[in-house]
Amino acid sequence: MRIVSKFTRGIISKAIKMVIRKKTGYNIDIQLNEAIATVSDGKTHLHLDVDAELDKDELMSILKSIGLN
Repeated sequence: MRIVSKFTRGIISKAIKMVIRKKTGYNIDIQLNEAIATVSDGKTHLHLDVDAELDKDELMSILKSIGLN
């Protein structure tokens, strides 16, 4: 399955942004460029092409929370 429709990608991008904000509190702009899902032998492989934009302070906070700062 390929998701390349601009309309569908826009809806998915907004949903991902809302989930990230709700779960983490970070305000990150997400743009889904392409999504490809392949199912083979009961396993699913998902490939995403995503661009994200966030403030420097939020990036530093994320890095600190995972121990990279």
